[in-house]
Amino acid sequence: MKRIMISIIFLSMSVSCVKKTQEANGNVFYVQTQKVMRKDLKEEIVLAGNIKGKDEAVIYPRVGGKLIKNLVKEGDFVKKDETISLIKKDEVGVVYEPAPVPSTLDGYVGRVYQDVGADVNQMTPIALVVDQSAVRVQADVPEKYLSDLKIGQDIYFKVDAYKDKIFRSKINKISPVVDKMTRTFAIESMVDNKDNLLKSGMTAEVHIILKEAQRALSVPISALVEKNGRYYVYIADRVNNTAIEKEIKIGLKNTDYVEVKNLAEGSEIITVGLYGIKNDSKIKVLND
Repeated sequence: MKRIMISIIFLSMSVSCVKKTQEANGNVFYVQTQKVMRKDLKEEIVLAGNIKGKDEAVIYPRVGGKLIKNLVKEGDFVKKDETISLIKKDEVGVVYEPAPVPSTLDGYVGRVYQDVGADVNQMTPIALVVDQSAVRVQADVPEKYLSDLKIGQDIYFKVDAYKDKIFRSKINKISPVVDKMTRTFAIESMVDNKDNLLKSGMTAEVHIILKEAQRALSVPISALVEKNGRYYVYIADRVNNTAIEKEIKIGLKNTDYVEVKNLAEGSEIITVGLYGIKNDSKIKVLND
């Protein structure tokens, strides 16, 4: 009997010790904090885009025969109606003057497709001519954003060739239809290219600005806790070392920060260590 009593007492003491340890450690949340600050925020979508010349034309011959001379090379500038290549028409017993293949627009020769001696017909591409005095930036946008976009809306984009340069423009075309396979609609922006930096065929990272807020009171996205469609943050009470739960109204947000409507500038909010935290939870701030 004594052994049983001793075992019961020892078990009770063990449970009590574990419970006290859990109470001592489990109710203290080790957290990191940041202060509410003002930031310029942009709500935007980022898309993969393509760059095309203002006008592009694949040039075809008007007659079939043998290509006897290319008068231009890639990178040359040609005027409309300037001869690109010469074609000798083959017909037994008849001698023809070489037939010119003229450009149909002013622009740079982007490609010469055929070598001298090639047999060509009216369906054979001879050259690509591109007018790059301005370029078109094209992108496909998910259909859920259709009501958010309008003609004249600001965009900016980057290309791999100039990683530190930002190009700015405005939307000038929005497709009236949604592609049933991709569930996207096309947009286009025309960009002046007087410095000839942008080339047809480049890819672009296109940013479409949906909304902007200047010097908005902001907190990191990581500080938000969502409950039943409502948003909360936890303010660090340094006097009592507790977390104070506060429901907030949010505005613009990007990938890192969100605008808050009812927090005071400089308030210290918890950004790390929120899992399981509640109102009045004991905290220890680690970023000190």
